[in-house]
Amino acid sequence: MAEEVTTEVLPKTGETVWDSIQRITEASICMNDNHSLFEAKMKTLCAVRDDLKDRTLKYKSTKNRTMEDWFHRVIAVEKVVEGLESQFTEKQETSTWIHVLPRSKLSKQMASMCLEIDELVMEGTQLGDTLVHKVADRVVKVTAPDISYLPTLQHVLDSILQDLSNDDLKAVRVIGMLGAGKTTILQNLNNHEKVASMYERVIWLTVSGEENNKENLSIEMLQHVIVERLIVDTEGATDVYNVARRINKELAGVKYLLLLDDVKAELDLEAIGVPEGAKGSKIVMTTKYRHVRLPSCSSIEVKKLSQSESWNMFHRLLFLPNDVKNKPQLERMAHKAVSLCGGHPLMIKMAARIFKSIEKHDLSEISWSDALQTLRRWPEKGNNEPMKDLLKFCCDHLDHEHKPCFLYSALYPEDTEISTDGLLECWEAENFLKSNDDAKIGGRNILRHLKNLILIEEGATARHVRMHKLIRAAALNLLYEDRKDRCLVKTSESPQNLNGAIPKRQCVDLWTDKEWISLANNSLDKLPDAPRSDQLSTLFVQKYTKNKKMPDSFFQHMPHLLVLDLYMTEIVTLPPSIYRLANLKVLYLNGCNVLKELPVYIGQLKSLEVLDIRGSGVSKLPHQVIGLTRMRRLLVSFTMSTQDNYDVIFKLSGLEELIIDVDSEMEDWCNTLLEDVTEKVSTLQKLNSFQFRFNNLVIDVIQVVDDTLKIYLPKERHLRKNEVINSVLSKVHAFELINHNDIEYLSSNVIESMDYVQGCLIQSCNNMTTIVGGCDLKNKSLFPNLERLDANNMLKLERIWEGHVQVGSLSKLKTLVLCKCPMMTMILCDAIVQELHELECLEVQDCCRVEEIVVCSPNVSPYVMPKLRTLILCNMPSLRKISTRLDWTSLESLKIEDCPTLKELPFDRNSAMGIQSIEVNVDWWEALQWSDSNVKNRLVSCCVFRQPE
Repeated sequence: MAEEVTTEVLPKTGETVWDSIQRITEASICMNDNHSLFEAKMKTLCAVRDDLKDRTLKYKSTKNRTMEDWFHRVIAVEKVVEGLESQFTEKQETSTWIHVLPRSKLSKQMASMCLEIDELVMEGTQLGDTLVHKVADRVVKVTAPDISYLPTLQHVLDSILQDLSNDDLKAVRVIGMLGAGKTTILQNLNNHEKVASMYERVIWLTVSGEENNKENLSIEMLQHVIVERLIVDTEGATDVYNVARRINKELAGVKYLLLLDDVKAELDLEAIGVPEGAKGSKIVMTTKYRHVRLPSCSSIEVKKLSQSESWNMFHRLLFLPNDVKNKPQLERMAHKAVSLCGGHPLMIKMAARIFKSIEKHDLSEISWSDALQTLRRWPEKGNNEPMKDLLKFCCDHLDHEHKPCFLYSALYPEDTEISTDGLLECWEAENFLKSNDDAKIGGRNILRHLKNLILIEEGATARHVRMHKLIRAAALNLLYEDRKDRCLVKTSESPQNLNGAIPKRQCVDLWTDKEWISLANNSLDKLPDAPRSDQLSTLFVQKYTKNKKMPDSFFQHMPHLLVLDLYMTEIVTLPPSIYRLANLKVLYLNGCNVLKELPVYIGQLKSLEVLDIRGSGVSKLPHQVIGLTRMRRLLVSFTMSTQDNYDVIFKLSGLEELIIDVDSEMEDWCNTLLEDVTEKVSTLQKLNSFQFRFNNLVIDVIQVVDDTLKIYLPKERHLRKNEVINSVLSKVHAFELINHNDIEYLSSNVIESMDYVQGCLIQSCNNMTTIVGGCDLKNKSLFPNLERLDANNMLKLERIWEGHVQVGSLSKLKTLVLCKCPMMTMILCDAIVQELHELECLEVQDCCRVEEIVVCSPNVSPYVMPKLRTLILCNMPSLRKISTRLDWTSLESLKIEDCPTLKELPFDRNSAMGIQSIEVNVDWWEALQWSDSNVKNRLVSCCVFRQPE
């Protein structure tokens, strides 16, 4: 059977009618052959599909979006094939000549489908090659504060390790009050090398629900964490009993260490599926309740820190400067502050943050006295809940700008990793931030302040934050006091309103008059029809999986809703009433993997500014999205079949931030997509942030943070022709160009846009030979406001500037730093040095071929660089000369290190009269050659000698 398939059945331009008829006839004749080939290829595709399913199950791999997309396309092809098979059944016995046209058409369709099937087979094979057998890690490391300098906590850790070696014990209980450091000890145990060598699996399980609730998490939720950790196949396991059997089977014969953090009630491990004591397996649990224990369990109590430990912890957190050590009164106040903390680690941490926030601005006794008085107003520690009272005190004393932001952060479920950008978006939508161009800067400042007070903590990554469960509990109590009955926070493990119990029967009245509602983890059995929520501004319905469909009228009465978060819900479609959300600004649909499309009435959300559909099943943005003219931030996922979204995305003229998650293991395609999108992104004139993520790699193609532009572009032409970058450059004060291996120099249009740039860092651009080159702006001063220029790790850089230097260029440059530029032979030439009227600091390090720093011709004035105060030259083995003609009038500080061939300094009895410090190696200084010994005698008093190593 011929592999070649006839695909053209229509006449071509320039051919005779007879040729066209002949081609159509041949297609009709080939119909049966095309069907046979088509059938064989379809069998191959089905085999690849089944193999991919089997390998996914075998390797315990979850289907990523690319794989899901591939399976959906296979299903679509199967439907088309079914229709073609029906047509073939009807036409296979028809006459080749009488029915030539319908047979030819079908033949062409089957031939075309063969090509599509071939493409799917190739993609499926590539996807199969990316699958590897997934095995759960022995240990998953967690962030763990250092406790080695705190004997009280370290002793508990050592005692646990000792008990784990005791064959008579099956479990260890660590007991202590709130904030005593139990979780910190457990984190250090999790990461301990000895533990990794003793056990085949170390499993961390946070057992607690909400802090205000006295129950553990449900068995289902605990099982879910274990299943995810151990990569257990639970397909077909429909209830907790079957899941328990799967977990038990996975752990059978495995020596494991189960770490249970914050246990609040007796725990039925057998019901979860954890086998008892298999192969010497052990359990370590933390709790604050003495009645909670396990069989064959030792008990270790975490005591308060001693006074010296408390001081060491306070001192380490505060980084006390020498100014404090030299002021006994301030140090006495610091010691009093530590005493007031009573050995509670969390209280010491908060006290240190209070003093640290003052120390940055004011080291006066009055300011420290005020801080001490603040601590003295803390609640008495003699009661049963000192930490809760303390936290309430700290929350109460937040000002009007910080308090609503802090309280809003408590809406997120306990132990949630909160996206920093997402949090700032919600704050801005709720009008907590000033409504101007600096809103995000203001939001980051507020977040920084809350971090300083440890009311909000750093998350697992730099892009996330989290809230300690104790602090969140205090925040929720304060939230009720502050907003009375206007707030509802509910999870599956906290069936309580802030003002008492919520009835199990869902009641629409529950939603009335609420301003903020946070529901998480299936906390409601059913969402109500048309709840009366006229005042509602924020609604979180996260991880809601009990119903696939929201009531059609659900959003009917939410006219003031600003933020809607449906993260990881299993809704199949958005209800029609969503068009009523005329004021909605932020919509999160990320992780809604069964949501396959956005409704056309999404275009009615005219106020929408942020849309996140990453990880959802949405593969195509409807055309109506173009009408969302206020859209500032868009977060999407791309697969090989979603490139049609270009037509929508790149018409959103107001877009400021674009984040694309690429779900594919095919690196070549990802790189091609990056280039393609980077070229098209130039149409978005307001864009100041473009991020590309694939294969766990985050690429900030364009990023503006605090007036600094950072860019990564795959090709030099993208920098040269990208109008977005030129537009952003004209607004920012700093510019960073890092890891660009395709750029030889900054092009004219880029430099022309840098009039307002004050700081420029160029790093690891390994094909760049000059920073400025090929510039045709002969009548324009370049970099007129640049104050600092850094070039670091530039392997081919030969010079800073090539060609004519326009008058006024670099006229405000104060600092020039060159480091690791191995191809440079000199730093400054005539043309540049005459423009550096404001240069104060010149630093050159690790430039192995540099022979001379400043090369000047006789017609150059010796009084150039009249403000140069600091000169630093380090590790330059070829350096022979600094300069022969300059006066060095203003030079105050000189540092020279590891420049063995530099034999003389460029000073005479009339130059460098203002020099105050010369830092050099003593042996090198003694070996210098001097034309005038009086100069050496004058300068030696300024020397700070380093002894040879």
